[in-house]
Amino acid sequence: MSGRTNRGERLRERVPAGGLLLVVAGLFAAGAVVTWLAVTHLAYASGLAGTSGHLEVEACTWSRSGGHRYPHCHGVFRSDDGTVVDPGATIDSRLSVGSTVGLRRTASGGYERTGAGALFGWLAVSLLGLAVLVLGATTAGVLAGARGSPRKLTLLLAGLLAAMLISAFVGGVAGIAGAYGGGP
Repeated sequence: MSGRTNRGERLRERVPAGGLLLVVAGLFAAGAVVTWLAVTHLAYASGLAGTSGHLEVEACTWSRSGGHRYPHCHGVFRSDDGTVVDPGATIDSRLSVGSTVGLRRTASGGYERTGAGALFGWLAVSLLGLAVLVLGATTAGVLAGARGSPRKLTLLLAGLLAAMLISAFVGGVAGIAGAYGGGP
């Protein structure tokens, strides 16, 4: 190697082209899947999708899998408009028996938590998915030898990651406050 080479050229020399293509495709696929799933949950957590209502928690059970315990709380879900009553509603969250919690009924008949904790948590996961997509675009740009766009994409990536961390922090604080009765 004589003279200066850029990162893309050095990377192309060390890794076979098929492997680099697989990495970029994997980043785009992972980013797209994470973003799609998170935005779907974000729509329910924000109240943009689903049927709004409340679950009156009657009982909670625990299951074991892989050395971990998982909660399942059951009760009666009643929609706010009174059109849906589901006496067999279940949500996989740790709740207090006798409490009433706000939920959204999904199109598939499942239930999603609402409130600031859920909203900011799913926003953080959505931003993570977008960051992985931008990382894929940045990697593709570096491999293609682009000069200016990788820097701009890197700045966008940094902004997305910063926003994700802030959203995760706010979601965590809101979730903890909600768990102790200090909020939604």
